[in-house]
Amino acid sequence: MLGQLQLATYAAVLLGFTAATSAGLWLSERTRLQMGEAELRAVSDLAAKHLMDIETEDADEVLRELSYHSNSMIQLWLEKADGTLVVPKSLRRPSLHGLVQSSMATNRPRTPGKANMIEVRGRDHLTIVDRKIDSGDWLWSSMEITELGESQTEFLGWMIVIWGCCLAGSLMLVTLLVRRITKPLQDLSDRSAELTAEGLKTAALPVPRGPIELARLTRTYNDLIERLAWSWSQQRQFVSAVSHELQSPLILVSGSLKRVMRKAPDLDPALMQRLQDAQDETAEMQQLLNDLLDLSHSDSGRLQVKEEAVPLQPLLDTIVRVQGPAYGRFLELTRPDDECSLVALGDASRLHQVLVNLVENAHKYSPPDQPIQLTVARVAEGLQVEVIDHGIGIPSTDQPHIFKRFHRGSNTGGYSGSGLGLSVVKLLVEAMGGSITVASEPGMGSRFRILLQSA
Repeated sequence: MLGQLQLATYAAVLLGFTAATSAGLWLSERTRLQMGEAELRAVSDLAAKHLMDIETEDADEVLRELSYHSNSMIQLWLEKADGTLVVPKSLRRPSLHGLVQSSMATNRPRTPGKANMIEVRGRDHLTIVDRKIDSGDWLWSSMEITELGESQTEFLGWMIVIWGCCLAGSLMLVTLLVRRITKPLQDLSDRSAELTAEGLKTAALPVPRGPIELARLTRTYNDLIERLAWSWSQQRQFVSAVSHELQSPLILVSGSLKRVMRKAPDLDPALMQRLQDAQDETAEMQQLLNDLLDLSHSDSGRLQVKEEAVPLQPLLDTIVRVQGPAYGRFLELTRPDDECSLVALGDASRLHQVLVNLVENAHKYSPPDQPIQLTVARVAEGLQVEVIDHGIGIPSTDQPHIFKRFHRGSNTGGYSGSGLGLSVVKLLVEAMGGSITVASEPGMGSRFRILLQSA
């Protein structure tokens, strides 16, 4: 919008200055002709009056009168009724050669008072056949207007320079004004682009004092932000309440299923499988509720994360020992020789939750015969833990958004999931003062790298 306003304003200003310049050129030329014609008519009228006072048959007297009224700029000559010409000596200069013939050729019908522009040897002349004298002769007059045109051209040139400077100043002023007028719109656009759920409370904009439309738009935006903040608050409260309410029945269902499967080992295999499926679904539902609770606690500022020394080696050994058989998959752990020094600063239970989530994610999107690799190492920034799989990978367009809530990769259509797991992973890692990144290539697998502080 800013570019369009500037372009439209520039076009209007340029059009206005172009029109003014064109009008100035036309008026300058018109003024030059009018001034020359007025002066030429005055001299011609005076000469005609004097010629009618003398005997036009006296050629010498007529020639003297024509020479008297002629000068370096104005030339007069007489065309007698029989076609002969009475031409002063001043017209015989080389610079005026052809002036008489050219003047008479431009007005062959001998229209009285008609002014014509001619060019003789690169000089501009204005010529008029003024009137018939009483004897029937035609009085011709010509005036050189080149210098008058040059002075006016010089004047016009300076005017163009001044207009050009004014045009540049106008364009600069227009640019500043347009930017100032549209600044609230730019602020509104920038704030909308950066808007997040966490920033709804501070996303309101001050109402500008500019145009009424901008003030009304800003008020509408602020009202919308206020409604969104209220809606987001209600949603968080609802999610938190529902998650808490569902936890108890799910724990009861899960415990009952485990008790039945343990107390009745001789059940029909098909029935046992259905009980196991129900237990798996219950576990997934519990994980989903736990993720929702973590996100809800984070949004409300009630997420609890400890700061304690966490030995990484026992934690990783436990994950390999427990999760490998649970998923029926080989988990490969790569560790350095100085295992005892790998102690991170964080929360042991939360870090266990993060790694289990990543391993489960790798298991879900990898072929059954491919191993999942876990590596731990000391780096310059602290301690680094990686979870590497050889699964479907993540498209490059999805990688910047993979840790956002409810976002799922475009190639995960055939897999179940809520899109919350990785957002919870990022939330917990950053709550422990660490960071997480991903490197992936579709069809080649993914590498999730966690960087933790060293205790």
